[in-house]
Amino acid sequence: MAYDKKFKERALAYREQGNSIRKTAKTFGISTKTLDIWQKEYNEHGRFINKHKPANNTKLTEEALMEYFEENPDSYQEETAAHFGVSQSGVCRALKRLKITRKKR
Repeated sequence: MAYDKKFKERALAYREQGNSIRKTAKTFGISTKTLDIWQKEYNEHGRFINKHKPANNTKLTEEALMEYFEENPDSYQEETAAHFGVSQSGVCRALKRLKITRKKR
């Protein structure tokens, strides 16, 4: 579960008011280990770091995919994925989004 920055700040502020780590963890419904990790992260960086990377949807555009399939009509998803540097499931989702079937006959 991902917690927002304000929640983490409230938990650390509660802890700094003199409450024990166990009481803080119980009050906020988190583990003591999670609280330790947040405290360490805040002490090292002075802020909370967003560990989730934003999605990069620019690798596999409709035009690039269509151009690739015109040049390579018999390519498999594995080959297409390697060409664009994405996963096979990413190619599959792009094909579904474009309503293209790549069934081999």
